[in-house]
Parts: sequence; C-alpha cells; structure tokens
Amino acid sequence: MSVSTLHLTTHDREVLTELEAIVQETYGLWDEVWVGFSWRNYTFDHVMRVRNLARTIAEREQGDLRVLEFAATLHDVTKSFDGEILLKDGKRVFDEDGFWLNEKLPPARRNRVVELYDDLSLVGTVHHISGGRIATALLSGHGYDESFCELVREMIAAHLKPRETSSPAGLSLYDADTIDANIGLPAFYRNIQITMHRLEGEMQRKGEDLDTYLADSLPTYLEGYLGERIPTWVNGKRDDFISKLSTESGRAVARERTDFLSAEATAMHAELADYSTNIERGRLAVVKRFMTNRSNPRLSSELAYLKDGWQELVTPTPAAIALIERYDQEVAGVC
Repeated sequence: MSVSTLHLTTHDREVLTELEAIVQETYGLWDEVWVGFSWRNYTFDHVMRVRNLARTIAEREQGDLRVLEFAATLHDVTKSFDGEILLKDGKRVFDEDGFWLNEKLPPARRNRVVELYDDLSLVGTVHHISGGRIATALLSGHGYDESFCELVREMIAAHLKPRETSSPAGLSLYDADTIDANIGLPAFYRNIQITMHRLEGEMQRKGEDLDTYLADSLPTYLEGYLGERIPTWVNGKRDDFISKLSTESGRAVARERTDFLSAEATAMHAELADYSTNIERGRLAVVKRFMTNRSNPRLSSELAYLKDGWQELVTPTPAAIALIERYDQEVAGVC
C-alpha cells in the first residue's frame, strides 16, 4: 500500500490484506471468461485502480480515507454474480432505481462470499446493494461496528448512483469508478479488448481468424481505429461523462486524462508514417501487444512485461517508454 494509507490502523491493514485476497479469489470462482463488457481478469485490476484513484480524489475532496479503503476494495465484490442483461419481450428490465437487471450467473465453485450471497438471499439485487450487504457481513466478522459498516455501505451504494446525501468519499468512489472504465489509458486498454473481442466473434461467425487478419492487415486496421474510431470515442466520453462526475477534483482528473489520450491517439496515428519502426519499438508496438495478447489478459501483467521482458528484446522509442510510464501513473491513481 502507498504511504497515503498511513491513516489506517495495523488491524485495518491486516483486514484489508485479507479482503483483497477474498475479493480476488471470488472473481476466480467463475469459469466464464467474458460477460458483458468485462473479462475475468479485468475486474480485480479495475478494483485496485479505482481504489488508488478514489483515494487521490478523496484526499483533495477531504473525504474519509479510512472508510474509503474498505469501500473501494469491496465495491465490486458481487459484480461477478451479474450475468448477461435481463431481457423481457426483447427489452431490458430495470429495477426501481433505473438500473439494468442481470441474470444471476452462478459460480462454478464456492467460498465465503458465495455462502453469504446465498444466506442473505441477494439474488435479484444490483451489485452496489448486494456488495454493501456482503461488506457488512465481512467487516462485522472482523470486529467493525455497525456505524463503520453503514459508512462503507453508503460508499458502495454511491459507486453506481450517488445521492445528495452521499459523502465526499462516496462521491470520489463514484467518480473514480466512472473514470477508470471510460476515461484515460486504462479505459483505452479496455476499449481495445472489447473491440477485439467483438471483432473476433464476428470473424469466427464468418469462419475467419482474427490473428491472421491482424497479421495481414494491421496497418489498415490501425488507420481507421486510431484515426477515426478512438478520436470519436474519446470525444464522446468527454461530452457524455465529465459533466456527470460528482466532484470538481474528479472532473479535473477526467479532463486532464481526456486531453492526454486525445493527443496520444493523434501521435499514435502519426506513427503509421513510419510503421516498420513504430510497430516494433514505438507506441504502436504497445497497441499491437494489447491487441494480440487477448487470452484473458491483465493490464498489470501487460505493463510488467512491457517494462521488463519487452525492453530486453528491443530498444523502445522515448515515446513508447513515456507511454508506459504514463500507464503506470494512471494505474497508481497519480494525477
């Protein structure tokens, strides 16, 4: 943990270590690789990034950092129970708060979280509610009182739908969760994986192979992806998400990340002019790695490879090194 968690007690640290382990273990109980817009190895990395960024935002917003550590760690603890979007007569089904309901996706294996989920009859609840109830059960078992658990529940509930009464830390968690999935370099990585997953499905239905296509046509594909699709996507996130964030600190982070990614996408597209160099050593080599390593990948592992294994094989350009360093900063929640 970073030095910014010095507000935690020794007991807090020990419990958080246990909670991180059970959260990661829980995500591994399902055998399905892809559900909706997420793949199995995505969620734990996402949770850790959100915790880092939420801490940064909450520090600026004077939020309760101690409670936030627990809420951020547990905010998606029941996310994997959410299967595909529930449909009735071909239309999405919503709960009373306007959230899409999902089919329950049962795990292949069981642990403490699954036992609690069943014991508390949480089927049919959205994960920001079921997650809060699981958090209460886990924390009370470690000696945390109801007043503390209530604060954690409020923050977990706020990560999908903040209210006027939501605490500064709860609003910070909402902003961090929204930013990580939609704005900045981790979101760009997510976009690549979702795009490749969809494209691979389309090609398989036609009896074609995505790796063969990328080997033969990557320059052409990158021309459209980096020159048109990503700029449109970035501008859409700028228009649709920044104004909906709950804190000025969150909006400032989102604007800066959006501006950086917009400029970086332009620079990536410009690298196509020297494709043979940049696809091996430049920013384009990083993009190619993300596009071709698609078997349930983990961004943290990809960055570790790019900092160590890849740089033993080639000499990256300064721009590629700077991109990897920037990835590290955003993963760590540094703004």
